[in-house]
Amino acid sequence: MLKSYLPDIDYTKRFLESFKKFATEPIPLYVVVPDSDVQVFEKIVGATGEVLPESLWRDHLVDYRIHGNAPGYINQEIIKLAFAEKGLLANYLCADSEAVFIRPFSSADFMADPSTPFTFVTEDHELQVDPIYYEHYGETRDRSLIGLRNFLNLANDQFKTCHGFGVFSSQVLESLREFMYTEKLNYADLLQISPYEFSWYNFWLEKTKVIPRVTREPVFETIHMQHQHLGYVLKRVGIQDLARGYVGVVVNSGHSREHGVLDFETDFVDTLSQNLGYGQIVSAIVEKTFQRMPRVRKIFTG
Repeated sequence: MLKSYLPDIDYTKRFLESFKKFATEPIPLYVVVPDSDVQVFEKIVGATGEVLPESLWRDHLVDYRIHGNAPGYINQEIIKLAFAEKGLLANYLCADSEAVFIRPFSSADFMADPSTPFTFVTEDHELQVDPIYYEHYGETRDRSLIGLRNFLNLANDQFKTCHGFGVFSSQVLESLREFMYTEKLNYADLLQISPYEFSWYNFWLEKTKVIPRVTREPVFETIHMQHQHLGYVLKRVGIQDLARGYVGVVVNSGHSREHGVLDFETDFVDTLSQNLGYGQIVSAIVEKTFQRMPRVRKIFTG
C-alpha cells in the first residue's frame, strides 16, 4: 500500500518504475491519494495497481495538528493503520513514495511464511550515537515511545522500534481496533498518545502476540538527514553496494525536496553541490588543511 499525493508525483513515478523492474512475482499494489489527485495518479499507475481515494477512510481523518504535525501527515499515518479495515489485503507493506527498490524482490523478503509477515525492528544504535539526529529527532522520539510503552504496560528498556516500511497484518490491526473500541479511542487518539504508527503496530503485536512475532532487521535503508546521505556519498556507496544489504532505499525528502529527487545514482560532485554550497565545501577543506598542517596555519595566523 503506497500513500502519496500530488507534490510527490515524481517520487511516485520513480517508485513505480522500480516496483515494475524488480518485483519477481505478481504483487498487488494499492495507491491511496487525496480524492482530487485520483485521476492524475490513475494515469501514471495504469495497470500496475489500483488508485484509491482518501475519502474511503474519511470517518477517521482529522483537520488539526497533532504533536506539531500537519493534518496531511497525521492522515497518512491514520490511513496506514486503517487500510486493513477494507479487507483488501491480509498483509501489506506500508510504503512512502520516496522509496525506490534497488534489487529483485519477492514476498519472501517480507513474509516469514505465507501467512506471517516479518516484524521489522531495530534498536537504532547507529542513530542513538548520532548527535545531530538525536538533537533534532531522537530524544523526542525516544521519550514518546517510552510513553507509549508505559501506556501499554511494556518494559521500556532495550526496546526495538521501526521507522517505516513495515508489513502490517490485518489480523493484528483488528485486535488493535477491538482494544480501541473497548477504551473508546480512535486512531487520532492513538497518535495523540504517540505519533508513530509503526511503533503502535509493533508494540501492540509485542504485547498481544496475536500472530507469531518473527523479527528481522529493516530491509529498506532510510536516510533520515542530510549528513547521513553525504556520509554515504563521501564513502562512494552506490546502488550496487546498498543492494547487498537492502531491498530498497529511502532518502527523506524533508532535506532533499528543494534539490529535486535525490538518489544514490546522482553523480558524486552533483550530490555534494546539491546538498552543500561550494563555499561550504571550500571552507571545510581549508579548515581540515589548517587542522592537519600546523606550519601552514602558523604562516597564515602569524
